[in-house]
Parts: sequence; structure tokens; C-alpha cells
Amino acid sequence: MYPNDPRTLVEQTMASIQRIALKIASLPVEERAAALQDAHNVYADAMHDLGENDAAAAEWVETVMGAIRTLVDRIDEDRGR
Repeated sequence: MYPNDPRTLVEQTMASIQRIALKIASLPVEERAAALQDAHNVYADAMHDLGENDAAAAEWVETVMGAIRTLVDRIDEDRGR
């Protein structure tokens, strides 16, 4: 289910960050908090499925979510919001 190659995992993670950020940026502002929470839950569940339930896993999820939020903000800026 998950790639063994760390490079592939990083590439897939980066692609998912971009896809999710684009989807969230396309939502009305009032729907974004729920969508961000859903994304957080998906990433946290993925870490759990991998057997990663420690502080490093939680930090990874927060790092990914920070990247998504930053990208959504930049998309908004580019759109003049």
C-alpha cells in the first residue's frame, strides 16, 4: 500500500499536499476549516495505519498541514483574495 522507497513517499506526499490545497482553496472560505480538519484526520489515520503513533508522527502531520495551509494562502493571494 505504501511505497518502500523514501523518495517515492516524499514525491507522493508533495503531490497530495498540492492536490488537497487546490481543492481546499476552491471551497468557500466558510467551508475550509472543516476541510482542513478532514485532511488532518486523513494524514493522522495514515500514520496510524503505518503503525506510527508517536510524537514524530504527530509532528509530521502538523508539518504537512502547515504546508497545506501555506499553499492555500498563496493560492488566495494569487487570486487576489
